Amino acid sequence: MKPEMSHRKLNILIFAIAASVCIISCKKDDETKVTPSLSGALSFNVPEYVFPNTTVTMTPSGVTHPKDEGLGYYWKVNPTKPKADTTRYENGLDKNGKPSDGSFTFTFSDTLQTCTISGYAYAKGYSYAMKSIECKVVEGGIDRSITNLGLADKPSITVNGIVYPYVSIAGLDWLCRNIADESAGVSYRNSEEMSDVFGRYYSFEEAQTICPEGWRLPTDAEWMAAADAYDNKMAALMGNAYFNGDLMWEYWPAVGDITNESGMSMIPAGYAMLSGKDADGYYTNAQFKGRNEYAAFWTSDVVADEEGMAYYRYIFCEQPLFQLGKADTRTFGANVRCVR
Repeated sequence: MKPEMSHRKLNILIFAIAASVCIISCKKDDETKVTPSLSGALSFNVPEYVFPNTTVTMTPSGVTHPKDEGLGYYWKVNPTKPKADTTRYENGLDKNGKPSDGSFTFTFSDTLQTCTISGYAYAKGYSYAMKSIECKVVEGGIDRSITNLGLADKPSITVNGIVYPYVSIAGLDWLCRNIADESAGVSYRNSEEMSDVFGRYYSFEEAQTICPEGWRLPTDAEWMAAADAYDNKMAALMGNAYFNGDLMWEYWPAVGDITNESGMSMIPAGYAMLSGKDADGYYTNAQFKGRNEYAAFWTSDVVADEEGMAYYRYIFCEQPLFQLGKADTRTFGANVRCVR
């Protein structure tokens, strides 16, 4: 081989290697390039519970463009509106060139379900910012949000438009739904849409006068007589209820299969810690606990040797027998069942 030919081949080889290194290096640079993010976190408000056909407007805030340029927003509502709806393009103008703050107005359907509302803020060349919130479409009444209790064929009374079926046990008529009188107490999660779904949570003082005319709060002895009529087996008092299609009571072997043999149809609405009562009598800072695990009901009995304390009966999903508790008459919130 001639020396000049060998030298030429060597140069070609060195050039090829250098080009390969450059390509690999450039590829690595591309792979490590990070898309910048928008500034802030997306925020908007959606009610936790709404009635069917409710219209809600969501106004986005919290996100800005790092260079003070325009943002776009788009929205999805699953399962009702899975296709994105864009509400604003660039520089504060919508797709028709009209001023917009990116608000999204949506009307929920009459289907009782859980919807997920997702909002996205976007800008060219930046990663989008997003937030998702769940909202349940609910409705009170028999066989609406709460189902599988067999209440429709029972005798009933109607108070302020709310239907309360009842059953007869141990010589007394017992209401089969939790009282939902809005003149006192608090609804679940402070959402009035839930008042006639789970019933309301009342202090002992409120429970004394909340029963309909001709009905009253049961004594502890009367609660136990109803339980003893079914050998104190809670499975006979518990209703195998569904809330918007989701089973409420958890299954525990100690309790066994829920039969609701008594027809009492007790649901695990939990209990409330009441605080922050305003001038109008509404609780502004109530905390709700034990949903899907506990059903708690006031008796009419006070604790004799403890001022400001009263007894309540409760079902705990893991225990087969009726439990007795005592709580502060002003700050503990339980459901109410009435007798006559």
